[in-house]
Order: sequence, then C-alpha cells, then structure tokens
Amino acid sequence: MQQTHNDEMIKEALWQEKKKGISTVWIVPIVALVIGGWLFFQSWSQKGPEIVINFKSAAGIEAGKTVIKYKDVVVGQVKKVTFTKDLRSVEVIAELQKNMKPFLSEKTRFWVVQAELGVDKVQGLDTLLSGVYIVMDPQKGDKRVREFQGLDKIPVVDSGEKGRTFILKADSIGSLRVGSPIYYKKLKAGSVASYKLDPDGKQVTIKAFIKSPFDELIDSKTRFFNVSGISLNMNANGVDLQTESLVSVLMGGLAFENFVVHGTGKPVEQDHVYKLYKSRKMAKEQHYSREIFFWVYTDDSVRGLSEGAPVEFKGVKIGEVVHYSLVGDANTAEFRIPILIKIEPERFDVIGRRHTGDEAHIPIFEKLVQKGLRAQLQTGNLLTGEQFIDLNIYPDAPPVKIRHEYNIYVIPSVPTTMASLKTDFKTVMKRISAIPFEEIGAHLNSSMEKIDTQTLPKVNQSFVEFSKLINDTNALMTSARKNYLDSNAEINRKMLKLLDEMTRTTKSIKHLTDYLERHPESLIKGK
Repeated sequence: MQQTHNDEMIKEALWQEKKKGISTVWIVPIVALVIGGWLFFQSWSQKGPEIVINFKSAAGIEAGKTVIKYKDVVVGQVKKVTFTKDLRSVEVIAELQKNMKPFLSEKTRFWVVQAELGVDKVQGLDTLLSGVYIVMDPQKGDKRVREFQGLDKIPVVDSGEKGRTFILKADSIGSLRVGSPIYYKKLKAGSVASYKLDPDGKQVTIKAFIKSPFDELIDSKTRFFNVSGISLNMNANGVDLQTESLVSVLMGGLAFENFVVHGTGKPVEQDHVYKLYKSRKMAKEQHYSREIFFWVYTDDSVRGLSEGAPVEFKGVKIGEVVHYSLVGDANTAEFRIPILIKIEPERFDVIGRRHTGDEAHIPIFEKLVQKGLRAQLQTGNLLTGEQFIDLNIYPDAPPVKIRHEYNIYVIPSVPTTMASLKTDFKTVMKRISAIPFEEIGAHLNSSMEKIDTQTLPKVNQSFVEFSKLINDTNALMTSARKNYLDSNAEINRKMLKLLDEMTRTTKSIKHLTDYLERHPESLIKGK
C-alpha cells in the first residue's frame, strides 16, 4: 500500500510540472531556429541558377573573382574552375542572378572579354585593371539548358543588333577573317560573321551580316566583291589600282553594290546565297549565256597572252581567250599555236538578220572573212607586255574561205605588227645593201678634185672683184649723202630713205660674199 501511495504522489508531481508550461530556456533556441529557417528559405528562394560553361582555356578566370556581365551589369559570378573528365577543356561553374533563369536556352552565348587592340577597334581595356570577365548574351529559346559551350572569340554580331545574314560562296578566303568589314559606297554596312570550308573542299562558305538599314538595299541583282588589301591589276587593258579603305588594306574586306547594267532585282530573304567576285570589275561585268567558239592559228610568240585575255573587234570587247597550246607536225617539223577563243554574240547587235540564235551569226562571220576579217595578236600594255586578240578588217589581205577544224570555225590570222616590221626592215636592208656605195664615193671624190683645182680659183677671183665693187659703191653712197645734206627737205628725206635701203642691201651682199669666201663649196652643196 505504501508503494502504491508513493507512485501516485510521483505522478501527481509530474502532472503538476507539466501544467506549468514549457521552460523559458527553450524559447531562445526555438526562435533562433525559426529565424535561421526563414533566412535559409529566403536565401534559397533568392538563389539564382547554377550553370556550367566549357572553355578551351581558363586564362584569366578566377573562382570567386571573375564576374559575368550583361550590358556591363554584373549578373553572376564564377564559383569554381575545374577540368572536364577528358581534360580537353575547362569547366567554369558559375551562379547567375534569379532573373536570368528564363533566358538560359540553347541560344544563349557566353564568351570571355580580354584586352584587345585591333586595326578597326579597341576593346576590353578595362580588364587591364579589373581582370577578365565573362559576357552573357541571353536569348529565349525552345529548350532550357544549364550547360553551355563558351565561344572562343567575341562574336561579331550582337543578338540585339538589327540586320540580316547572307551567304557568300568564294573560291578561297583570301585575307578575310571573322570581323572583316563589309562596305557599301565606302560606308561600313556589316561584317564577316563566320566562314567554313564546304564538305567537298571546293569552295568556302562565308556568312555576312548586313546591319539595318543597309540590308534593305540588297536584292537578287546585288553583287558582292572582294576589296581586301590593294588591288593592282596589270593586264592588256592597262594598270588598275583599287582600294576601299585603310582597314581593308590591313585586315581585308568586302563590298556590295547594285550595278545599273544588271537591272533592278527582286527582294530576297535572309541567308540568300550570292557568288563572291574577286574584284569590282569582275562583279560589274555582264555574264552572257550564249557563246560561239573559234580557232585562231598563229606562228608568232604568245608570250604575254593569258587565258581570259580580251578578244576585240574594232576596239570593242566581244569575247575572250579560252585556251591555247603548242602543236607540232612530225612530217614538216613545223609548230603552230592554236588559240581557242569564244565570242559572246549578246555583246553586240546585228541589224537586219533574218534568223536568231548562234547559227544566224555564222553567215555574218563568213562575209566578214571574205571582206578581210583577220585575227592579230596585239600588245595591250607596253609596261606588262600583256597581249590580246584583235579582230579587224584588212582589205588587202589575200582572200580565203572560212574552214572547220574539230567542228569549230577557224578565223584566219595575220602576223603581228612587230613581225611585219621585222619583215619590212629585212627587205629595206637588202635593198640598201645592193646600193654601190664604193663606186658612188669614188665618183664623188673625182668630182670634188675637179672643183677644187679648176672651179674654185675662178670663183674666188670673182668674189674679190665683187667685193671691190661693193666697197666703191659704199664710198659713192657716202659722198652722195654728204652732197645732199643741205638740199631741199623733201628730196633730202627721199634720198636718205633710199640711201638707207641701199646701205642695208650692200651689207647683206657683203655678208654673203664673206660667207662664200669662207665656204665656196656651199655653191654646190648648199648652206
């Protein structure tokens, strides 16, 4: 009974203790726990997304120091820098602000900004003091991603810049690089965004970004051409020097233009494909679809003739040289050079022709050959020695009929001007060599001896007597002037005038006689 009573007393005591409430000792820990949980919740709710950016190198990037910027505003910070599993690249783990979360798509780009001093721009100089930083180019896309491949170079085109991209096809990249300028009438209208080699390795595909409003000028007839460096073209047409700007000289560049000769084009969509021409001249040239081929045979040297050299008729370009080679005959041991040329009939108009098409031009060429149409190699540039094919009418040319070889008509040729001059010079030299200069010289010497021994003494004696006569005449005139000084004024004036004229005449005769005395042979040879 005693034990039972004690147990009831203990329970009563415990019950009374519980009724007193929780001890104040637990209030502080509980409040601290609540505040800590609230702060943790606040921190967790405000925490931005964590992303991974892969770079080939982490040069200048430091954990806890390097920041991520968008429009020069800090939107994140690098937390950790490590390697990928294969050690081929670097993983940069960074934390962004919460408001950047909707823009983490497959289109978002990241790149590192460092100090860069270029020909056409200076950027990133602030990194010399603050260190490098990462730039974010946020874009909304279809997928949400947390891992990105960082760009190796700063992109040329900002996602916020208005404009369009176009595709250019070129045989080679030349001196172009990413960021090379694109001009329109010497105004910078865009830049090269990227380039790559085609899978077949035959051409290079260049992506050109043209900013607004220049992109509105591009249509289906627009021509893009290279203006990289200094373009010095020395050919049969002369010396052509072109350059767009100092920047294009140093780092390369492109340009585009809408030439009037090509007409008005139609609007095009983004990524329209264009051919990239090597120069403005080639871009401006008309490209014709119809071509007629001819052979021209020559025995002259073709040094200075190149494929693509112009073919002209009366100074107007109507075609160009396609190919030439050296062909020899085993029986005669003679060599000739067949030159394949093409004539583009769309370059000229023929009035009154009855038919259309290429066949309609053949009778015209047959008539021209009958009239004396001949092909001749001519030098178009004395400085470079470049040659071209000149078609012209030679009325004195022997008549020939146009013929075929390998189903291609042959246009007769005449020797070059230099070859004709050499032939004429040889003919003249042969005629000169046939002249008997020795016999003529001996006969001339004999004649001169007779003149010296017989004729000249008599001539000298005549000159002496003639001089005496002149002296007497001068004395007479002097005396007459003295006698008439005091006479009537009118007579005096007339006589003085007459005496002056006679004095001038006698002086002239005196000079003539003096010269003949010194050079009597001038009577025969002339003065």
